[in-house]
Amino acid sequence: MSGPMTGQPRRWAHSPRESGRRINEGFTLVELMVVVAIIGILAGIAYPSYMDYVRKGNRAKAQAFLMDVAQRQQSYLIVHREYAQSLTQLGFTDGEGTLSLGTDLSSLSSAYDIAGMNINAISGPPPSFNLVLTPQLNSLQSEDGSLCLANSGARARYCGAAGEEAW
Repeated sequence: MSGPMTGQPRRWAHSPRESGRRINEGFTLVELMVVVAIIGILAGIAYPSYMDYVRKGNRAKAQAFLMDVAQRQQSYLIVHREYAQSLTQLGFTDGEGTLSLGTDLSSLSSAYDIAGMNINAISGPPPSFNLVLTPQLNSLQSEDGSLCLANSGARARYCGAAGEEAW
């Protein structure tokens, strides 16, 4: 018999040493590497999809900007009987005649060359314009092609290139 009567220390049947369990449990290196591999695979799948989403979002903002410029061109035509030659004539100014794009368009200017947008306004007869917005070099949009919008309502991507398509 063990215990205080026999003089031997009492041993518990379920002590951590006897059951074979470790006292400080944690992750093994193999478990950690499996988790890292799974996260890497998920990131490899998700990142291209995310970048495609950002590219499409930038394109949609640029198309909305072109539509806004076209609307301002029509208003300018009614008042001045000709289309504007620059964005400053259309009201994209800071009040002192300097081009000002605001916060929304400033973020878009990292993807598209808004300040250098080609308006291609012709006095006529009949007056016309063809807006061309080109992507910034080495930006996410650089492979997305330029965007065009004419006074006739014609809209295209990859303007004048063999792969031109309507948007």
